[in-house]
Amino acid sequence: EDGTKIPLDAKSGIDILGNIVENSELSVNVPYYGNYHSLGHVLIGYIHDPDNLYLEGHGVMGDFTTAMRDPTFYRFHQHVDDVFDMHKQKLPSYSEQELSFPGVSIVDATVQITSGRAARNRLLTYWQRSQVDLGTGLDFGPQGNVLATFTHIQHAPFAYQIMVHNETAEPKKGTVRIFLAPIYDAKGEQLLLSEQRRYVMELDKFVVNLHPGENRIIRRSDQSSVTIPYERTFRRVDASNMPGTENFRFCNCGWPDHMLLPKGQPDGQPFDLFIMVSDYNDDAVVPDFST
Repeated sequence: EDGTKIPLDAKSGIDILGNIVENSELSVNVPYYGNYHSLGHVLIGYIHDPDNLYLEGHGVMGDFTTAMRDPTFYRFHQHVDDVFDMHKQKLPSYSEQELSFPGVSIVDATVQITSGRAARNRLLTYWQRSQVDLGTGLDFGPQGNVLATFTHIQHAPFAYQIMVHNETAEPKKGTVRIFLAPIYDAKGEQLLLSEQRRYVMELDKFVVNLHPGENRIIRRSDQSSVTIPYERTFRRVDASNMPGTENFRFCNCGWPDHMLLPKGQPDGQPFDLFIMVSDYNDDAVVPDFST
């Protein structure tokens, strides 16, 4: 606010930019930068009555529970992603030392459906009909709650098998990251790596202990750290206050498990599966007790 320049460097620049784009008390200059992402939603949500002349309510983009119903949502978020990508493009490339995990390497990796006999590296998605209790957030009075039937994407349960070799004589701790990326665009043309990386989806991230020699890691899809199960996605809010439901007293944050995989095409669609393991010591957050 006093005119001081704050560099968006490789160490903390992404945090500074993030606190500007998604306004918080950590923003370096709230009056000047505003709340870029959230107010962008509001701007589009009131585009039909920008001056409030007709006292119209906001469109679906004005509420986070309905924003994804507007096709503009995806174009707007592409724009927000572009802002961060422009920042990343101005930073120096990662060095080999920053990306490597000395003495540890992935020897082999496969993925396979766990229900029945199935080919390796071939996953299955399908449509499923489910019922959800609309009593979550709605009061239907003495008549009782209403159950709604809806059709949603679902996938057959699967598991990754990752073979990691630790050639050192000491146990290591690593962070495994798993991503899925489309190979072709909507027109069927192969994506360049510079384009493909913008469409990468995170499937999982977890910590592993690696003993010297060969390590066989099995990780199920329902163990993903980025998803929550169906029961938590559509659970009754008031049920969390009932006796014996302590395990439901947590935030329902996360991507629904049934939406972990994209739907693909009826005759199949190829994707690239990218798996990496890095040194956990570079990821660990050490608490600062000095304050």
